[in-house]
Amino acid sequence: MKRLYWTNPDVYEIEVKVTSIGDCRVTIEPVVFHPDEGGQQPDRGTIGEAEVLGVQIIDGRVVHTLDRPLDDGEYVAQVDREHRLQSARQHTAQHIISGVAEKRFGLKTVGVHIGADTCTVDFDKKIDWQTAQAIERDSMGAVTENIAVETVFGDSDARSRFDLKGIESEMIRVVKIGEYDASACCGTHVRRTGDIGIIRILDIESKKEGTRVAFVAGEKALEFSQVETYALRELRKLVKCSTAELPMLFQKATGSAKSLSKELERLQGLMLPGLAESAEIIDIAGSKVGIQVDAVSGKLAGKLAALIANKIDGTGIVVSEGTIVINSKTLNANDLLARLKEAFGGKGGGSPQTASGKLDGTVTMKGIIGVIRA
Repeated sequence: MKRLYWTNPDVYEIEVKVTSIGDCRVTIEPVVFHPDEGGQQPDRGTIGEAEVLGVQIIDGRVVHTLDRPLDDGEYVAQVDREHRLQSARQHTAQHIISGVAEKRFGLKTVGVHIGADTCTVDFDKKIDWQTAQAIERDSMGAVTENIAVETVFGDSDARSRFDLKGIESEMIRVVKIGEYDASACCGTHVRRTGDIGIIRILDIESKKEGTRVAFVAGEKALEFSQVETYALRELRKLVKCSTAELPMLFQKATGSAKSLSKELERLQGLMLPGLAESAEIIDIAGSKVGIQVDAVSGKLAGKLAALIANKIDGTGIVVSEGTIVINSKTLNANDLLARLKEAFGGKGGGSPQTASGKLDGTVTMKGIIGVIRA
């Protein structure tokens, strides 16, 4: 079985021989659609008039699932060019990143995912952001060198980063990229490294004993860079500083906001007795109910509800920023919350004495009174 996408990755349309195996599934010769393996998504496209919904390796064969049955015979297969190119660019970029990381920093690649939007490489050791930046710079160096991406077979000395079990497992296919990388692989790749365009490392995160590196390549990398540049440009305009100064200013602003939030909460705490005094008081079935809406932060809603309930020897209802807290000495707090949730939507629960949750949409004093009086 010939995997054409290994040796001719830029062939997107070709006549193939189709063999039906039932249930809208077929095998084709040659195989032009990359299956779901090696951490890479399957190709998309059509065979004749049928859309290819999935490509998998089943019992040692590359099986294509279609949106309709096809009889045995010859058909034109068309691979989705943009989807293939995106996957090929990302996968080739991963080989370069892994090769650079191993040669320069002794990092072993232990996991790979080539996604639709972002891709990841898992390394066996912890790295910092400066190391990630160095890997990115060297990887872009490989792109600008425009090195040929070669496919060779039967090189038993090449290392394997993937599970190569499946069809023709005895035929080792190795992808070589100059001095940067030579490893066994079953994925699709571009012809030359310059075809990748751009490689961007987006983020790093700890994974067990190692590090997961998120990256994008090609047009996805350009899109990310443009969004990032626009956001940084707008932030610079707002605070009138350079990009390098933004982290320090943001840290200061965050610290100030936390201090102000604590001070506001302290002042609201001092206001709680007065807010309990000014609560709207209504009578429900001979019991007093006191209500306050958007008078304090959500953190203080419980304290205010308890103060109102104690002051009027009845029920306190406080709604703030969508949060609702009910404290009651007379009525069933959980039943009241259930009625309000039914009217406004939301979630939460509690006991006959106390109940809390979140209400959806805009909640007003008039609306609450209308519901609990109904």
